[in-house]
Amino acid sequence: MKRADRRTFLRLAVAGVVAAIGFVWNKLTLNHIELKKQKTDVFPFNKNKTVSFVENYIIINHEDSTKVLSAHCTHLGCIINQTENGRLVCPCHGSEYDLGGNVVKGPAYKKLETIPSKITSDGTHIEIKG
Repeated sequence: MKRADRRTFLRLAVAGVVAAIGFVWNKLTLNHIELKKQKTDVFPFNKNKTVSFVENYIIINHEDSTKVLSAHCTHLGCIINQTENGRLVCPCHGSEYDLGGNVVKGPAYKKLETIPSKITSDGTHIEIKG
């Protein structure tokens, strides 16, 4: 009878430890995601350049407006860092996007994420909300 009780106790103890680790991991992950959303990056801004690649972002100055796109290709997440014929081109598998972030050529099928941003009052920097 004692063995069954000991086994039951050990199973419950292991399940409790696994649940606790899962709970803590989930909290840390969600906290990291929330902190990333609150983060603001500031970069020099060149209003005369149509396309700029800065870290994980693509800054587009087109038709009197500025837009920031994620530089991560929606196919496999490669960093887009080049343009050809007015299109953003992924160096890994050749996906192409227009300057609005819409897919023009696959294998990607989802458009690039638009990132909230604003140009500073003096016009020399752009603030990008992570």
